[in-house]
Amino acid sequence: MRLKLRGLRNALLRGPKVGFAVLALLAALLVWAEVAGSLRALRFLGSFGFIGLGVFRRVLETGLLVLSAGVTFSAVTTAISTLYLSEDLNFLLAQPVAAWRVFALKVGETFLAAGLVPTLLTWPVLYALGVFFAAPWWFYPLTTLVTVLLYALPVGLGALTAVLLMRLSPVSRVREVATGLGVVISAGLVYAVRALHPEQLVARAADPLQLGGVLRELSGGGNLSWPHGWAAESVWQAAHGSLHWGVWPLLGLSVLLGVAAPLLAGYAYQAGWARNLDSSRLRLDPAPRRPGAVQRRLARLGTGGLLAHKDLTLTLRDPTQWSQLLVLVALAAVYLVSIRSLPLPPIPSFRGLIGYLQLAFQGFVLAGVGVRLAFPALSTEGRAYWLLRTAPFTAAQLVQAKFLGLLPVMLTLSLTLALLSGLLLGLGTVTLLASVLIGVCNALSLTALGVGLGAALPRFTADNPAEIGFSPGGLLYIALALLLSLISVALLARPVLLSVTASQLYPGLSAFATVWGAGGLAGLLALTGLGTWGALRWGAARLDRLE
Repeated sequence: MRLKLRGLRNALLRGPKVGFAVLALLAALLVWAEVAGSLRALRFLGSFGFIGLGVFRRVLETGLLVLSAGVTFSAVTTAISTLYLSEDLNFLLAQPVAAWRVFALKVGETFLAAGLVPTLLTWPVLYALGVFFAAPWWFYPLTTLVTVLLYALPVGLGALTAVLLMRLSPVSRVREVATGLGVVISAGLVYAVRALHPEQLVARAADPLQLGGVLRELSGGGNLSWPHGWAAESVWQAAHGSLHWGVWPLLGLSVLLGVAAPLLAGYAYQAGWARNLDSSRLRLDPAPRRPGAVQRRLARLGTGGLLAHKDLTLTLRDPTQWSQLLVLVALAAVYLVSIRSLPLPPIPSFRGLIGYLQLAFQGFVLAGVGVRLAFPALSTEGRAYWLLRTAPFTAAQLVQAKFLGLLPVMLTLSLTLALLSGLLLGLGTVTLLASVLIGVCNALSLTALGVGLGAALPRFTADNPAEIGFSPGGLLYIALALLLSLISVALLARPVLLSVTASQLYPGLSAFATVWGAGGLAGLLALTGLGTWGALRWGAARLDRLE
């Protein structure tokens, strides 16, 4: 642990100070927004009395359910990467240290990779709840503990599942089994969310005659059969000055996992790691192989095409990489189904404005995908990066190859969301064209930003791939990507607003012929060109100076 803390200290001292300052400012703004928004929501719902506060109580429980389900989804695959694929395991398990202590360290790293962000997002809302109800002093340490326990439970179960998989399943198929579990969990989560039919609840709440019944249903008792219900009820009762029994099951399960995990780790962890080493020996095939059809076509693009073929081959061989494509498909499907289920009134102007505003959320989705695909693209080369640099091509060609290899995936996802959501909402010509243009802009600029920032701030020595996206550079990428997506939506907002609210004055595509329309198109073109070219050039220049 001292080695890890010293490495963190050195990274903070030697890292980009400007980037850390921007990241700290964005984090402070996010905390302020969470606290201010929670207090405002509580004051508004409090004006409705007990029923209104009961709504916030159920929303809090639902939020904890969604976040804990997200941690559960990623816990198994993250645990396998951290527990068995970390680079420092060769050093740690060769020391005169008990295996369960190394296991405990790696489980802590798994929690940081899978549960740290949900924990940090939850604390400001819960602390604002304590401020609103003037909770006693012990509310804050209890809330801190309950939140950590809630997200630590799926991490602990994921770690134990990883150990069992490494011991029971064929070693060569562990990743495939873990991927299958992740797909099953995500499919179950999607089914559970869609089974609730939240759009029907919104439609009922929009009816003044049914609003009272909806509020009474929401303010009823919560679900105390699962950990998220125990956590929500414990926090709510503690805010009112009483200790709820839900704390004890959370604490008991954590203690049980804390005792069972070291016992299992001492018996199976080091043996499973050794099996992983034995199965990871490469089988060399001396027979010459001719280039396939895909490789021949990509070779026409030069060095960049050959590098893109290498990345494509490695991605398809690694199930933890190609499984992310399945997650992308599921994510796009959930988004489109939710868009289709929105209870929007049959007013063209209203539907057009809502359809355009949802483009900002598409940028958020694309940023979340980019931090998993584009930003780690160069860092995942690891030590093999220095082998690549012995080849006769420049750092700029390497960065461009990464960009060209990832652009089809990002462009397909962005255009699919833009086109299908526009068609499902029945958007007009101007709004649909603006959606396509913004989708292309986001795909180009966010992919280039991820590859360029990842090349400027690489982490070739990351202990496991899960750490790369949660590094300061990864968080900076998310912040800048969200900012770029919002700017692109704002640039074309005026011509879209004119075409929707004054369609008689601006028929067809005439809204783009106005000063606002021409300026927005020119600004979008400049943002895309400068953002794409500048990010790739800056990343290549920083990467070239790395040697």
